[in-house]
Amino acid sequence: MTASLITRIRPLPAALLCLASSGAAALEADPVPADTAPTAWEGAIGLIASYRPEYQGGDKARFKVTPALFLRYGRLTVTNASGFATRRADDVARGLALDLVQGDRLRVNAALRVDAGRSEATSSELTGMGDIKPTVRVRVNASYRLDGPWRVGMAWNADLLGRGGGNGGDLGVVWEHRPTAKTVLTVGASLSVAGDRFMQTYYGVSEAQAARSGYPVYTPGSGLRDMSINTNLRHDIGEDWIVLAGAGTSRLLGPAAASPLTHSRSGWGVNAGFARRF
Repeated sequence: MTASLITRIRPLPAALLCLASSGAAALEADPVPADTAPTAWEGAIGLIASYRPEYQGGDKARFKVTPALFLRYGRLTVTNASGFATRRADDVARGLALDLVQGDRLRVNAALRVDAGRSEATSSELTGMGDIKPTVRVRVNASYRLDGPWRVGMAWNADLLGRGGGNGGDLGVVWEHRPTAKTVLTVGASLSVAGDRFMQTYYGVSEAQAARSGYPVYTPGSGLRDMSINTNLRHDIGEDWIVLAGAGTSRLLGPAAASPLTHSRSGWGVNAGFARRF
C-alpha cells in the first residue's frame, strides 16, 4: 500500500503495491544466493499485474498491468520494479541507483526516482483537488542482514525539484525463507513518517481546494504516515524465467489518517508477474 494504500500497498519486493507506498520500503528486494557468480551486465524484462486502491486513503480499487524492466552494470542499476533481482546477491532499488556499500551484511545505495505525482482524474474522490506535479526524488537506503533469516533497514527520500513532495522516511524488518533452492519467500513490515510539506500536498486541503471539492480545510503537520505488512514470493523457472507474486495490507496513521481525503484508513493489494532474465 507512492504516496499511494496501501496505495497503500506500497510496493514490495515484487513490485507490489503502494501497498505499497510501499512494503518494507527500506528493504525492497530479495537477494539471490550469495554464491552466485556476478557478471558485469544483467537484466530482466516482464509484466506485473496489480490490484490496489486508486490512491492511498481511497476506498476504491483498480486493476493495472505494467511492463517491468531491470538493468545492471557493475554498481549501477535502473529498474521500475522492485523484486527483479537476478543473479547477484545485491538488493535492487527502484529508479536509477548506485550501490555505495556492498558488504555481506551492510548494503547502502542511493537512487533517483520519478515520482508521478497524482492526477485529480485518478479517482472521483479527488474531484476539485487538482493535480500534484510529477517530480524526481532522491532516496538513500541502508539494510543490514542479521544472523538467521532477518534483515532490518531504513530509508530517507526527498523531492529534488521542490514540487511539494517534501521528505519522508521509513523503518522496516524482513524475514526471508527459502523453501527450495529456486524459491524465495519474504514477509516484511514497515513504519513510515513524512514531513509537513508532503502531508499538505497529499492529505491537506487548502481554502481553494475546499471551495472546489467540498472537503473542509485541513492543514496536517509532520508525523507518522502508515504502517504496512506484506509478503512476496519469487520462483525461478529454469535459468532464464522467474514468476513473482505478492500481497500486502497497510493502515494510515497520524495526520494522514485524519485527513478528509482518507475514506479508508486500511487497504490491501495484490500483484503477480513474470520476467525473462538475460
